[in-house]
Amino acid sequence: MKHGVKVKLSPFSWTKVSSIVYVDSPAGTGFSYADNSDDYETDDSKTIADLYEFILKWYRAYPEFLSNPLYVAGSSYAGVYVPVLSLEIAKGIEAGAKPKLNFKGYSVSNGLTDSTIDTNSGVTFAHRVGLISDKLYNDLRISCQGNYWNSSDPDCLRNMAAYQENTGGINRYHILCLPCHYEMGISSRISYEEKEHKIDCPGTTIGGALENVNAHRRLQDRHPQDSIYCYDYSNRPVVLFNSESSRRDLHAQPEEIAGRWIRCTKRLKYRKEKISVIQHHLNLTLKGYRAFIYSGDHDMAISYIGTLEWIGTLNYAELESWQPWFVGDQIAGYTIRYEHNLLFATVKGAGHTVSEYMPRETLAAFQRWIDGAEYL
Repeated sequence: MKHGVKVKLSPFSWTKVSSIVYVDSPAGTGFSYADNSDDYETDDSKTIADLYEFILKWYRAYPEFLSNPLYVAGSSYAGVYVPVLSLEIAKGIEAGAKPKLNFKGYSVSNGLTDSTIDTNSGVTFAHRVGLISDKLYNDLRISCQGNYWNSSDPDCLRNMAAYQENTGGINRYHILCLPCHYEMGISSRISYEEKEHKIDCPGTTIGGALENVNAHRRLQDRHPQDSIYCYDYSNRPVVLFNSESSRRDLHAQPEEIAGRWIRCTKRLKYRKEKISVIQHHLNLTLKGYRAFIYSGDHDMAISYIGTLEWIGTLNYAELESWQPWFVGDQIAGYTIRYEHNLLFATVKGAGHTVSEYMPRETLAAFQRWIDGAEYL
């Protein structure tokens, strides 16, 4: 226990089955920092270039790991980083970049992939899980023609107002949980713009985030006791990671150099460039690299429906259609295996941060995949 915060080892850590290097990226997040404050004004391209440079330098420093299979993985907004970075690695291998990496594939969970598909799929998801009525859904489909967030049609706008009324109090990160996850990085400073879907923290690009915050406040006003059921993402990590002992144990720079650890830093000025990375997935899988795309099936922020929609645009044949996968004798989710080494799975009961909600099942799926299984 440190400063009143108790930590314990997770029995489902991915480090039990693999060597993992976690990267605080872009510079300025977590314990990472820049010597030049101008570097805190960044974008997707610069972030990915920095990540690629980091990987090459890391392997030069630790060449004993070069023979190990390399996989790149991430979730949420890293759905942009992972396929673009993976393609940079693949191109570097083809161009003879040194050191030569033993790159095998990549994995993304509930990742932002195509901003149009991902945001629009939330309406279909809401209907499928019973958050809006059949009538409202049909009215939305007819009036918005699939373009729910950027339409100027009066009927669409009216129906979207009804949609917001029905879903505004829902936790978009996990529809069965209280709307408390704004503490993970969505603060009262959010400025939501329909066309660009901007919010303060890269990694949580979600249509309707501001409405979720306001709904949380309304719920807290009516039911203040609900707060005891919410995870405290704001205070406990800040206390833990900003202690001198934690920084020393993690080999992080002191606060006067790297700044305070904050869940969602305000010193970054981040510009999002990649509207869609579907082509990157296509290029990588056609090159023969393995891909594991999985979704918590209770996430409305980046829903599995949108993920299946963009996968469908690849026009890959299904080698094994929708079927359950198991951990022990329990159904852990559902999976589809496609040609070109593409595997998709849902994790039953999980939200946006899949391994947080269902750590046992997620570890099982990850281990089976990196061990070379073609299906779960």
